[in-house]
Amino acid sequence: MALREERVLLDRDPARTRTDIVPKNVTLIACPWTFYERAEFQSQQLGLGYIGAYAQSFGHRIVKYIDPMINGGNSISVPVQTRYQKTRRFGFSDEWIVGEIPSETDVIGINAPFTDSRIVLYPLIRKVKEKFPSMTVVVGGVLATTLPEQIIRESAADIVVKGEGEIAFSRILNGDPLESIPGLVFKNKSGIIFENPRRSEQLKTVDQIPPPGYDFRPMEEYVRWSPRGDRADRTLSLISSRGCPFTCEFCSIPEKGQLWRPFTPERVLDEIKMAIQTWGVNHIEFEDDNFTLQEPRALAVLQYLRELRQYGNPVTCSFPNGIMIDRMSESLAILLKEAGADIIYLPVESGDTRILLSMDKPQAQKHLDTTLEVAKWCVDAGLQTSCFFICAYPGGRINKKWRLGKHGEIFRGLGYGETDQVSEWGRECAYLLRQGGELFMSGEDPQSFEVTLAYCKKLRALGVQGITPLIATPYPGTELYEVAERFGWLAFPDNHDVLTTVSYGGTMKADYIQLETPWCSRKEALQRWQLMMDTFPTFHNVRKEVDERPLTGSELREVRV
Repeated sequence: MALREERVLLDRDPARTRTDIVPKNVTLIACPWTFYERAEFQSQQLGLGYIGAYAQSFGHRIVKYIDPMINGGNSISVPVQTRYQKTRRFGFSDEWIVGEIPSETDVIGINAPFTDSRIVLYPLIRKVKEKFPSMTVVVGGVLATTLPEQIIRESAADIVVKGEGEIAFSRILNGDPLESIPGLVFKNKSGIIFENPRRSEQLKTVDQIPPPGYDFRPMEEYVRWSPRGDRADRTLSLISSRGCPFTCEFCSIPEKGQLWRPFTPERVLDEIKMAIQTWGVNHIEFEDDNFTLQEPRALAVLQYLRELRQYGNPVTCSFPNGIMIDRMSESLAILLKEAGADIIYLPVESGDTRILLSMDKPQAQKHLDTTLEVAKWCVDAGLQTSCFFICAYPGGRINKKWRLGKHGEIFRGLGYGETDQVSEWGRECAYLLRQGGELFMSGEDPQSFEVTLAYCKKLRALGVQGITPLIATPYPGTELYEVAERFGWLAFPDNHDVLTTVSYGGTMKADYIQLETPWCSRKEALQRWQLMMDTFPTFHNVRKEVDERPLTGSELREVRV
């Protein structure tokens, strides 16, 4: 499985010393998007920006940057029917994209940001190769990392890059033998798919990577509509760090478990200042997977933002992926408010310790106790605060160190002693199941859901403004997907064309729910999600031009953009 492959970390890219590199002409293409009914946001394509900028540092030329969603493309859509579901493809047509590719292009780089990208990506690549068979097409992104062989088999792409793409893509352009490049999947001369067993090379110090292609990305248009749907501000999408060292079983981050690597606060501030001066940006969306992992660095970035505000720049900020709860402090909450944070999301995930353990979240009770303390800090600091919860979580593999180590008291509290006495599970089931040397925890049942509802009410009583429910989704390549497949919990027989789209507009469709367990049917999952939506104000990572504030789920369902 790709997520467990060996990571290759470099102090410095050895190609920096080469003098024999022949510059290549590169075209970068942003994949079209899929949405239920209407386009809900505009990606600023940070991945393509970093890939292109790193290639430029070796002398390669970005001869064309193609985003089918800009210049009115986001208003163009056609229906798409998969084997199981319906959705809509947004952006200018494949024919239009192919027509924009310069004939002098040597290599085409295409991103595949999500699993759903395959629905529109594969037909696009086939059309590109029909018109330009001699051009090398390279695919990267989340889909490339989790389903690389499928891309090669079904799209006619030449090369797929697993993991971070800067070094691998530049080595392709530099002419290195493909077999020697970690992270690549491609067909060799015999027509056999070759997969390098190692993940793509990464730089230990990410400041060696240039800023993400501000010279070739259409930033003037991008800042008008953010990747989280904010049209009230002029927004810069930015990352101040890469990676996350934790292994939550549901997480779809392709670099799960990688080394966390920050950009220096000075570099982050330089990008923000440039964006303010050049495009009039007044809002920063931090796309970090773990912004607060090191509090001193987070404090430094926020202090810079506070100073900008003190000097007359009314910049605000948001952290749509959530703020790590056990790395929060009261001083950090106060500084977030002073730095202009307009809403804070706390990733609680469940109010039941049993479910948290099945997600591979250790110290579950401590997590819930800490959340109450952190929520109070955020409320007292004047931050608008919402908490993420995952409805209908199916259960998962229990990490041995949590069940046998210092947290074994949680299992004893469930009546299982040192977990030696474990029963088979069924509809009327015990919590635990042993298979060989592995131990699994069953998922959210009606009683567990009631525990979570009660915990949400505690948060609301503290002054937390919103509860943001999601429904558990088994993304390919995650531990959750493996467990669901193992126990037959996947709702679709082959999962080949299954869409995982979740609307930012606060809507959910039953046919997008992909898990069916003995303790929660798809219908029950939707009912639980709907009950949370109806019981609590539910904020989502979207802002519209209404009062210039984040909108609740009920408001979003009334807004049509």
